[in-house]
Amino acid sequence: MPINDVWMTKEEISDMFGLPEATIFRAIRAIYKNKELYEHETLEKIPFPKHEKQGWTIDVYNLDMILYLTYKLPSRNAQIFRRYMMNKAYERNPYEHICIIVDDVDFTPKTK
Repeated sequence: MPINDVWMTKEEISDMFGLPEATIFRAIRAIYKNKELYEHETLEKIPFPKHEKQGWTIDVYNLDMILYLTYKLPSRNAQIFRRYMMNKAYERNPYEHICIIVDDVDFTPKTK
């Protein structure tokens, strides 16, 4: 697992998964629209080099978004990355404790 935070642009995610950037953009937009993840938790806007004065920024997404996309995108590379990360998670010491925090969510089915 990464030691430091992982942040990637749509272009970098596109290259890694072998999909068009527009596909990545649409998937991210749908994730935010459906409130599956939240922008304030997964998106950072960093100043564009040499254009800070104009206020230009680059959107970068954290590992939570990247992993979430691996379940949403029809890409062999996304599947390979997801399996790699899952294997890394399972390589932990068997005596190490794991803490899983579940948000207070209402799991009752919604009727339409």
